[in-house]
Amino acid sequence: MTESRVSLPRTLTATRWSTLLGLAMVMLLSLPRYWFLHDTTRLTLLAILALAVVTALIGFWRLMATTERQRCPAAFRHLAGCLIGGMALMAIWHWFDVAADHWSVIVSQGAALGLLLHVVIRIWRRR
Repeated sequence: MTESRVSLPRTLTATRWSTLLGLAMVMLLSLPRYWFLHDTTRLTLLAILALAVVTALIGFWRLMATTERQRCPAAFRHLAGCLIGGMALMAIWHWFDVAADHWSVIVSQGAALGLLLHVVIRIWRRR
């Protein structure tokens, strides 16, 4: 029992925590999209899942090693930059595509693109 507890914090890295935080951000930034569509089923499901992810974030933060916690601000800044960059790329895409979707669609799709960029870049850097 002690061995699993010792090996657990090593698997909880700043990159993994920031990825889970990014997932929570994507979920929260997608809420307005379904609010404006009056899609209460998806809105309710997304809100419940976002609450579960936030709960997991809090639990993982408590289990994470101190050295990994110290790396989280840099991972968070990288995530924020990728989310903003993803939203900018999606806004440009919709502008050239002349889709003229609602701002909430651009924000939710941009956040998803930003999270994808964050994960790919962090994995690429590690290799």
